[in-house]
Amino acid sequence: MTTAEYYDEFSELWGREYGPLMQTALFAKEPKDFAHVVMGRGIILPGHSVLDVGCGLGGVMSGLMANGVEDVTGVTISKRQVELAELSLELADFMEWDDRGRRFDRLIFCESFGYFEEPGRLIEKCVGLLNPGGMIYVKDLCAVNDPDLLQQYGLAQMGKLWGGYRTYSVVEMAWMWGMGGMRRVGGGDNLWRETDITQFMAFVRGEGAFAAAHREKLAEFGMGQQPVWEELGRQLQTTQLPVKASDFLFTK
Repeated sequence: MTTAEYYDEFSELWGREYGPLMQTALFAKEPKDFAHVVMGRGIILPGHSVLDVGCGLGGVMSGLMANGVEDVTGVTISKRQVELAELSLELADFMEWDDRGRRFDRLIFCESFGYFEEPGRLIEKCVGLLNPGGMIYVKDLCAVNDPDLLQQYGLAQMGKLWGGYRTYSVVEMAWMWGMGGMRRVGGGDNLWRETDITQFMAFVRGEGAFAAAHREKLAEFGMGQQPVWEELGRQLQTTQLPVKASDFLFTK
């Protein structure tokens, strides 16, 4: 199942249960409140032009607009997300997306960076889209440093759970962007205390209507939903998740 196929299948189910913010770690549940925090952490001002890469159902975009950011562009690879969104999104594989000469003050990745197979090429493209003085804000699930055996297993299963999502450690993330000529000037290494992860935990435990529908739909594709590190954790007497929420603010 490709990333586009995955989100064509599951976006409506997610939106029905959780709303337009397709995030595992929530600064706030309402798009306007969530985006207000992102604006602070990403130093996004109302007059800035913003490109949301992997924008999902447009939840972060609508929140930015509700906070006065008028020039917002969102790109998604999912045709179904374009149909479901309450605002206009651009349908494209971002690596092939035609920017039509546009440049932006801020680029944001809200839990979308790990879908890209060639991060070096992605970063190069992003840097080329920045206006002078522009910045890139990335919020994502990052692998814990030095994962133990159980956590390594959990990371592998998480990759399968979201259709091949790649999780990098904080050090790896900073290194990749650094190799692309960007330096980290802000962000937090562990945001679990600053975010609500209730939805995420219910999902990995297989609880709720979305988790049930997700499991059934994956089975149709011959895939299994296996976030089972919690069960193994009880056997091995460890409770740590293999990931943490982190964010980064990069500039040249």
